[in-house]
Amino acid sequence: MLKTVLLVDDDTSLTDNLEDILQEEGYSLCSASTCAEACNVMLSCKPRAALLDIKLPDGSGTQLLSELKRLDPDCIFSIMTAYADLDSALAALHQGAFHYIQKPVRPTELLALLDRVFATIRLREEKRQAEQKLRESEERFRMVFDTAHDSIFVKSKNSTYTLVNPSMAKLFSRQASDFIGKTDEDLFGTEASAHLRRTDLQVLNGESVEEEHTHAVKGVPRTFHVIKVPMHDHSGNITGLIGIARDMTERKHLEAQLLQARKMEAVGTLAGGIAHDFNNLLQAIMGCAELMLLGKQLNEPGYRELDDIVNASRRGAELTKQLLTFSRKVESNRKPMDINEKVKDANRLLIRTIPKMIDIELNLQPNIKMISADPVQMEQVLMNLTMNARDAMASGGKVLIETRNVSLGREFCEKHLEVKQGDYVLLRVSDTGHGMDSTTVEHIFEPFYTTKEIGKGTGLGLAAVYGIVKGHDGHVFCESRVGSGTSFNVYIPAIADAASPVYPPDLGNLEGDNDGILLVDDDEFMRGFGEAMLSRFGYRVMLAENAEKALDIYRERKDEIDLVILDLIMPGIGGRECLERLLIMDPGVKVLIASGYSPDWHTGGSRETRARGFISKPYELKKMLRTIRDVLRKP
Repeated sequence: MLKTVLLVDDDTSLTDNLEDILQEEGYSLCSASTCAEACNVMLSCKPRAALLDIKLPDGSGTQLLSELKRLDPDCIFSIMTAYADLDSALAALHQGAFHYIQKPVRPTELLALLDRVFATIRLREEKRQAEQKLRESEERFRMVFDTAHDSIFVKSKNSTYTLVNPSMAKLFSRQASDFIGKTDEDLFGTEASAHLRRTDLQVLNGESVEEEHTHAVKGVPRTFHVIKVPMHDHSGNITGLIGIARDMTERKHLEAQLLQARKMEAVGTLAGGIAHDFNNLLQAIMGCAELMLLGKQLNEPGYRELDDIVNASRRGAELTKQLLTFSRKVESNRKPMDINEKVKDANRLLIRTIPKMIDIELNLQPNIKMISADPVQMEQVLMNLTMNARDAMASGGKVLIETRNVSLGREFCEKHLEVKQGDYVLLRVSDTGHGMDSTTVEHIFEPFYTTKEIGKGTGLGLAAVYGIVKGHDGHVFCESRVGSGTSFNVYIPAIADAASPVYPPDLGNLEGDNDGILLVDDDEFMRGFGEAMLSRFGYRVMLAENAEKALDIYRERKDEIDLVILDLIMPGIGGRECLERLLIMDPGVKVLIASGYSPDWHTGGSRETRARGFISKPYELKKMLRTIRDVLRKP
């Protein structure tokens, strides 16, 4: 700090003497001999301290003090006076002089005075800096306090609010002033505030509290992450508390959605794997039974039992098909479709199957947008949802089926992370049944989850709905309350263009013409059944238990093979890689995919790799033969 001192005295010998003394002690001295000169030097020299003689040629030191303080209020002034002028010096102290010193001036006394003066200046600057930092800190706190999305509050020792930020006031639809001087009990009632009061007491006793707490806001429960800490004065005494509450409700909702989506994906993978293996068993049972039936007449012993085996296998196949539908591992034949027409078609069937005490009402929006969908699967969605509504109204009620063009924007998609913004067609099926609690709704789309009595349902109907909708890049949500009925909202992406109609193939003769077929399957039963069936209907059959063996056989006997029937799910290099290698070996090879499920077939994956067709296991005899014939006939 530069220690500059202004000395105003008309005694030049004193001035010269003091200048020598002060310079030796590190002070810089500016001098003046009159009031007028002092004012000019004050402006040019800008001293931190000044020594003024009480008597000057053109005025008094007291008058000069007032003038110089006006020019620089921060300068510290001291008065030099003779003993006879002591009263004048005291008067100067009342005008703001720091101190006075008597003439003749003793150097030690002067230096001691200046030490005190510049110590005061240092303290004043430190105080000013501290006050500036405090103001900046308060401004930063106020900015954070006023702009934070979290609720911030301050309470006194008796738990009354002394400060709340705008976010907290907005959360409760109040003014900030409504909180001041009031307790939680005053604002929210005794029951709702009991927990808040307990945690306040913990904090006021010196603890810090961090917890998740559910509190009703406008009658709706919301979850908050709350932190409360005690506030202390300079002596360490607790004076109150400060708290921050972050609304976690939406985050909890989104976390639950993500967890549910992952769970459904895992269940789907498990269901698909089980169904795939089960299909192979069913294929062996049904295939062998069908082959045995070919050699029997209706009245022969064993015919009825074999027919029962075939029918039971078909029912088992339907169950596995619903499992595969849930896991989205089924073939989908999409085409542009008017959902209103599909609802009307389904309604004609529903009228005959729904009990008379249940009314069906349609509310279909005209000019509904087209969707790209599999008509059979969308009919299954309608039927399953309506049957679910029927089962919820044992004593009668109403089913309402609605369609709407909707545009899902950012707000909806932020609440449902898996949904993309865009235009959708909404299919809503509502009932006036008994409704469901939140726990049931949470599990409603899981396979085998059912609220029906044993034997009254498989628990796969809504799981199939979920799989079909997801397989159509759509979304399905359930809304239900106990005693208030249930609504299922299905959103399918809308499209603008229509495609050409698809005509059914000619059935014709199913017999083969000595065509060579390479059957590739890792399941021994499937190979045995396939060889027996295909040989019986006029085909030459070669067998391979894995992809490596199939490639070797095709390489050696390529000219004898007209068609390769390939299972996708096999150990080793797998069916997909085998298909790619066959195409490299022979770009014209005809490959028919036959599998319990094909993960990518419904999205076009196998078509892109130029497989000629697909048939899902377990397949019926005629369907399999028809598909083989169609693939062989095509160039």
